[in-house]
Amino acid sequence: MNTPSKTYDSPLRRRQQAATRDAILEAVGQVVEAGGLDALSYGAVAAAAGVQERTVYRHFPSRPELLDAFWDWVNREAGIAGFPASEAELRRLPPEVYEGFDRRAGMMSALVYSEAGRAFRLRVNAERQAAYRTILEERLRDLPPGAADRVCALMQLLYSATAWATMRDFWQIDGRAAGETVTWAIDRLLAAIERGDVPMPDSLPAQPQKRDE
Repeated sequence: MNTPSKTYDSPLRRRQQAATRDAILEAVGQVVEAGGLDALSYGAVAAAAGVQERTVYRHFPSRPELLDAFWDWVNREAGIAGFPASEAELRRLPPEVYEGFDRRAGMMSALVYSEAGRAFRLRVNAERQAAYRTILEERLRDLPPGAADRVCALMQLLYSATAWATMRDFWQIDGRAAGETVTWAIDRLLAAIERGDVPMPDSLPAQPQKRDE
């Protein structure tokens, strides 16, 4: 009588599985950095990770699952724990996050400039938009939706891999300096909101400028 084989679970086995998973995601980063997302295949990842292709499939049965896990890994590598949750985080994070982008510049550039990278960002865009609306909710409470959307969109643009790539590739500004510049711009945008100096939709009357008495 045949008995089914048992898969034994143990802390050691879980650590080994986690180490293999991390090695696979590191290999995805190496493949993307060397050849962009077009070069990404299970075979290429397995070769870079030093494992068999079926091992990659066992951890990530489909390409979307592999890409989702890779996106999370990229954020961890860059020191991004999630979307900013407050104005204080929005001011504090850009220099350290942009430095993280510099450490994986080739991989980050591939994600910024490729269609697959754009698809990654669009998949989490609703969550990102919600984060900025929550952060700025009190400041934008009395603005029409169109004006509030413009402010949130500008804030999202400032704190983004796209802004990092633009300053790095076209102006040769390193991550720390780029992040400090973004923090400076965010501070001034927040000050402008405080003054009521925000872009209004063309169909709405411009807000009156506050004048010193």
